[in-house]
Amino acid sequence: MLNALVIDTDPGLDDAHALAMALTPSAQRPHVPVAALCTVAGNTGIDAVTANARWLLGAYGEQAARTPVHRGAAGPLAGPGAEAAHIHGGDGLGDLTRWPVTEVKEDDVPAARALIDSARRDPGRITLVALGPLTNVALALRLEPRLPQLLKRVVVMGGAVHGRGNHTLNAEFNIVADPAAADLVLAHFPHLTLLTWDATLACPFTPDEFESFFGGETEAATTLRRIVHNRYLTDPGYADRSHYLRPDPLAMAVALDPTVVTRAVRHRVYVGYGPGTLQHGVTAVDWQDARSDRPPLTIVQELDRNRLLELLRV
Repeated sequence: MLNALVIDTDPGLDDAHALAMALTPSAQRPHVPVAALCTVAGNTGIDAVTANARWLLGAYGEQAARTPVHRGAAGPLAGPGAEAAHIHGGDGLGDLTRWPVTEVKEDDVPAARALIDSARRDPGRITLVALGPLTNVALALRLEPRLPQLLKRVVVMGGAVHGRGNHTLNAEFNIVADPAAADLVLAHFPHLTLLTWDATLACPFTPDEFESFFGGETEAATTLRRIVHNRYLTDPGYADRSHYLRPDPLAMAVALDPTVVTRAVRHRVYVGYGPGTLQHGVTAVDWQDARSDRPPLTIVQELDRNRLLELLRV
């Protein structure tokens, strides 16, 4: 049974959906308190993603608005960062014209410290859901080396374990945005589940299914409908897609209901580093279990599609 979540994210269109899943009550999803929401530069810069988090929580209603927001890292541990304005718009939410809401105030405690504080306060009870680059998690690990033992579980959206990238030829965005941080995290958290780009590609949704995720009457559903329909208007190609991918909501589904994973494997995972080279941000899996220098991780292979259709509705 889940006790509480800490969500580390770079909102982001699909991050907005994942946050709604965690923060909107539903008979189809377990209710899990969110102890903290941490922001990290990724889809766009740290100022924008933090503003997005504050605005989304305010738009999602009174319960969501009680979630503390902690600003995190403004860039990677080393080397160049990466942004995805071509996907998420310059503001991260599809260049949305926002309507007035009471935004959640930003907490003074930095994200890495908030993660450590949450884990220390409730050891063995916190599930960390990391939906963006892993910079904050790596910083927290350096400040508190016992963090892997203090957390109950870690779910990460990241990686392209079969070499088909979504940002470079062979690398997934969240990993390539800070490969040094990613390699550090993947080397130290034995209870880590990786929801990869490969698993995302294996689980596309039809336009009708996609629309159904936001068909409810909750404040979160209303907000997401307006965000999605704005995206349709500003990017006609988005409206004409034959299918839609939801990487961050899939990771949130795995965090909220681990039984949605119907097939997984456990192997060690390594991340390449070399700005400007093909190895930069590559996730290499020790498929033959030839090495023993880090713990094996759970790599999601297949998901229960029918259960996903329930979990993703807000």
